[in-house]
Amino acid sequence: MAEKNKTGKSLVIVESPTKEKTITRFLQGAFTIRSSYGHVRDLPKGELGVDVEHGFTPKYVVIERAKKIISELNTLAKSADVIYLATDPDREGEAISWHLREVMNADKAKFKRISFHEITKTAIAASLKSPRELDQNMVNAQQARRVIDRLVGYKLSPLLWAKIKSGLSAGRVQSVAVRLIAERAQEIAAFSTEDYYTLAAMLTKGDSKPFEAKLVRWQSKPVEQTVTLKLFAEDYRYKTSVFKKMEDTVEAATLLRHSVLKVSKLETKVVRQKPKPPFITSTLQQDAYNKLGFSSERTMKVAQSLYEGVDMGGESAGLITYMRTDSFNVSQEIQKETAGFIGEFYGKDFVPAKPPLYLKKVKGAQEAHEAIHPTGVARKPEDMGKFLTGEQAKLYDLIWRRFVASQMEDAVFDSVSVEFSDEKGAAVLRTSGRTVKFEGYLKVYIEEKEEDIDAEGEEEAAIPPLKEGDLVNLKDVATTAHKTSPPPNYNEASLIKTLEKNGIGRPSTYSAIIRNIVDRGYISKEKDRKLLITELGALVTEKLKGFFHDIMEISYTASIEDKLDDVADGAVDWVKMMGEFYVPFAQTLAKAEKDMVKTRPNVIKTEEKCPLCLSPMDLRESRFGKYLSCSHFPKCKGKVPLDREGNKQEFFKPIKTEKTCTKCNKNAMLLRKSARGFFFACSGFPKCRNIEKVTPEEVEKLTGGAGTTPK
Repeated sequence: MAEKNKTGKSLVIVESPTKEKTITRFLQGAFTIRSSYGHVRDLPKGELGVDVEHGFTPKYVVIERAKKIISELNTLAKSADVIYLATDPDREGEAISWHLREVMNADKAKFKRISFHEITKTAIAASLKSPRELDQNMVNAQQARRVIDRLVGYKLSPLLWAKIKSGLSAGRVQSVAVRLIAERAQEIAAFSTEDYYTLAAMLTKGDSKPFEAKLVRWQSKPVEQTVTLKLFAEDYRYKTSVFKKMEDTVEAATLLRHSVLKVSKLETKVVRQKPKPPFITSTLQQDAYNKLGFSSERTMKVAQSLYEGVDMGGESAGLITYMRTDSFNVSQEIQKETAGFIGEFYGKDFVPAKPPLYLKKVKGAQEAHEAIHPTGVARKPEDMGKFLTGEQAKLYDLIWRRFVASQMEDAVFDSVSVEFSDEKGAAVLRTSGRTVKFEGYLKVYIEEKEEDIDAEGEEEAAIPPLKEGDLVNLKDVATTAHKTSPPPNYNEASLIKTLEKNGIGRPSTYSAIIRNIVDRGYISKEKDRKLLITELGALVTEKLKGFFHDIMEISYTASIEDKLDDVADGAVDWVKMMGEFYVPFAQTLAKAEKDMVKTRPNVIKTEEKCPLCLSPMDLRESRFGKYLSCSHFPKCKGKVPLDREGNKQEFFKPIKTEKTCTKCNKNAMLLRKSARGFFFACSGFPKCRNIEKVTPEEVEKLTGGAGTTPK
């Protein structure tokens, strides 16, 4: 009887409308594809939403925007024999699928889970052939993460409101990230800069062009020394020298000028240099930041669009594999395809005898994904540009080149290292150079530090033919002054690298962590892209360090991630894990509520007068930087913005333009200016809140050259 009710129809639920559009082109006929538009349930706002007395049971509520979507999905589910849950292939995607199954009215037996790491016709067809049940262990791991983060956030935030100021927040991972930046500021402040000196000689042999050799040993001691400084999250290594003063170099320089120098050691060898592995989330964010100037958030947004699908003149497909991954794995199919492509376009010599294998393991790696790579290497960046936006084209080119290079032969160099010394061996100079013997992967992907290598085989240094015992002529000796450098401030790339190295957070969380700590005013992002701790961030960090030693420690934060991995593997019960976390946390919280001393952020009094009431103004700080605020705030809301150097910025009066708002289609647009730069805003504000980007040329035209270039 049941067989007669079969409709032959299937409902496929994804979490993104772009993904829905792409997959619809692959699955037609009996398949209906719909998007859930992301999460459909979450913990409630305004309350804890976790029953800590009864197994940490979460109180989930349907998100307001999802109610209409769920109603539509329920209607479609009635006529479907099978409901395929096709959300992203990670813990969060597994949890979204579980929530969908829990809130929908359909028979639970109808639901099947499918997952794929690339949105291509082949990958989707393969997943439909092998559907599975939901992985409850993965779901529980995601639940545990959400519940822990809710407990920390909802318990610590009120504490900060009471002890520092209202509106603050704390988070299990974000607080450690802020501590990294705060500790780095302290390390830089404590660093003692020293002067030191090095010597270099210009040498010739016969009629050769002069070439440089550095003094590397003096009186049997290395001239330059590497000092290791133990920092909070890592070791920092910097160079110094035995020559601390200019006069210390006089003896060595005099000896060189009055000595006969000869070749005392010569080494020539062939050096092979392997390509880097294909991108994972963290390395993609770092490279996109360093090479393209993309923030981590921007990188992930653009990568998501490449993954979900691009319209290529009637054909639609995902151009890259799933971009949230910490695995270097690559399928045999794509390796075989890439080897064929490399052989055809670059030559058989560029194809390794065996497919490369990258075994490096990221600390705490959790997902059995593939590395980020093109879904088809035949889609060359230069051919895809016409279908992509500017930022999509740049990121796709980066991903494509890094992956193809990772599957190519090593680069091969002829390397030479020559040492010169005086008759007694008191001074030893060294020079080195290398020539490209075989380009290998450099044909496709060159790191910045490799850009000076001449691919045509010319030597880096014009070293003439030499052999041991040859005499050389000294043309000149130069002394160079240096200063030891403190550890650098973090930027987005280096912060992500440190988070990954220490197992803090996960690939999908890096960009959100940085966005949150900037938005909450704990750190500021400077023009030179440095991340600097604010006064508020430093105060919150010190308060939390004083009581919540575990939560603020790198090793503890990483251990939580390890336990979540154990939950995902089915080795640990998530409720038991929650109990082990919460009992000591609750005890520490009670002590902090009792003993933490109230401390308000420093308010610096100034002699500036409020432009509204003429009262004295206070110097304050927000996520946008420092500003002057009326001392009678909130009764008086007088405010004067300051630039990065702390100087007052002149008030910018909005300029009415001839542009009409594209949202309400009736009001004129105004040129306005904020701490972040110029922008267009609807004159109908607050009824219409539309804002639009402005170009430097438009600012120049509207301000008559009086404006500055928007950021």
